Amino acid sequence: MMRRSLASRLALLQQVVAIAILASFAASSLWVTRRALVRAEHAVLWETARYLADNMDREYREEQDLARAAIGVLEDGAASGMRIDIVDAAGRLLASSGRAAADTMSASDQAEEDDVERVTVTLACGAAITASISDRLRDATMAALGRALAISAVPLLLLTLLLSRAITRRALRPLAQMGRRAHEASVEQGLRSIGPVSGLAEIDALRDSFDRLLGRLDDLLQSERRFSADASHELRTPLTVLSGELEVALARTDLAADARAGLTRAAEQARTMRDLVDALLLLRSAGPDALGERGGFELVNLADLVREVAAEVMQRSASRAADLTLSAPDEVLISGQPTLLASAVRNIVDNALKFTRAGQVIQVRVEGAGEASIIVDDAGPGIPAAERERVFDPFYRGAEARAERHGLGLGLPILRQVARAHGGEVTITDSPLGGARVVLRLPVWEGRSESKP
Repeated sequence: MMRRSLASRLALLQQVVAIAILASFAASSLWVTRRALVRAEHAVLWETARYLADNMDREYREEQDLARAAIGVLEDGAASGMRIDIVDAAGRLLASSGRAAADTMSASDQAEEDDVERVTVTLACGAAITASISDRLRDATMAALGRALAISAVPLLLLTLLLSRAITRRALRPLAQMGRRAHEASVEQGLRSIGPVSGLAEIDALRDSFDRLLGRLDDLLQSERRFSADASHELRTPLTVLSGELEVALARTDLAADARAGLTRAAEQARTMRDLVDALLLLRSAGPDALGERGGFELVNLADLVREVAAEVMQRSASRAADLTLSAPDEVLISGQPTLLASAVRNIVDNALKFTRAGQVIQVRVEGAGEASIIVDDAGPGIPAAERERVFDPFYRGAEARAERHGLGLGLPILRQVARAHGGEVTITDSPLGGARVVLRLPVWEGRSESKP
C-alpha cells in the first residue's frame, strides 16, 4: 500500500478548500454582478422612458400631431444602445429607434427578435413609449467577467499551492524533528525525551505523552540490563567452582559406577549452564549500540581470521578434521571487532559440525569481490524453509536440534547480531552438498592501501 505523507495530505486539503472558496467567490460574484446589472438596466430604461414621455407630452401639446411628436422625440433624444418604440392607443407603431416606423409592425413583433429587458410608460394621450435593451450585452459582460475571474484564479491557485506546502511543512516540522530524534536515538544511551517544547499545544501534549512512555521504558530496560549483566557475572563464579569440584570428584579412582555416572551428568549440566551464561553475555555485547559504546572498529583480515578459527575447530574436533575444507584468498579486509567476528565464524562452523556425521563434507569459503562473504556448506540434513528465519530467534531449536539434545539455541542469534552490528547480514539457503548453506555477508573496508597495518 502506497503511503502518503501527512504534509501532502494537509496541503492537498488546503488546496481543495482554496479551490472551493475561489469557486464560491466567483459564482457569488457573477450572481451579484448579474443582479446588479439587471437592476441598473431597469433603472436606466425607466428613467429614459420617463424622460421621453415628458418630452413627447410637450411636443404633442405644441403640435397636436402624435406621429410628428413621436418622430421629433426620437430625433432629439434617442439613447445609444437602447431601442425606443412609440405606439398609439390602438397599438400602431408610430416611431422606432430600431427601424423605420411602419404601421404594419407592432412593438410586440419587434420585441420577439431578441430576449430583452423592457420598460413601458403610458402617456396621458394614450400613447405608450417602450424602452428596451438586448440581453446580449449583459451576457457578453458576464462572459468577460467570468473569463477575467478564471484568469485571475490561476496565479491565486499557484500561490495557494506554494504557500500551503510551506505552511504545512513549517507546522509539521516539530513532528519531523521528533521522528528524526526517535530514529537516531540509541537504546544503550537511553532516550527519555523525544524533543524540545515546540510551543504548539497539541504537539507538546503528544511529546509529553511520549516522554513519559520513554521514561518508563528506559527505566525498565536499564533495570533489565543491569539484572541480566549482574546475574550473568554472579553465576559465572559459582558455576566455575562447581565445574572444578565436579572434575576433582570425577578424578577419584575409588568412585562407584553409579556415583561416577551421576557426577558425569552433573558436570555436563554445569558446562551447559556455563556455556549459556557465556552465550548470554556474548549476545548482550554483540548489539550495535553495545559495540558503539565500546568505541570503534579496527581493520581485520577476514581471511586470516577464518583460517585461525578453522584451525582451532579442527584441533578441537580432530576426528572431523578431514571433513572440513577451507578456501580463502590471502586478504579480505573489513572493519570490525575480531573477538565478536571470530565468535560468529566459530558458531557457523560448530553448527555445521553438530548437524553432520563423520564423513559428511563441510566446505568453508571466503570471498571478497564487492562484499566480504563467508559461505559454509554442509552435507547434513539441512534446515526446512519454514524454519530458516525462526532459527535466528533466541533459544529456538528446530526438530533436528531437539532430537539430538545438544545446543542452546543461541548460536545463530549471536551470529545475526554480530552480522548486523557490522552492517552485514546472514542468510540460510539450500546447499549444493545437500544440506544447509549459511552465508555471512559483511561490507568490505574502503580505506586506502597505505592505511593498512
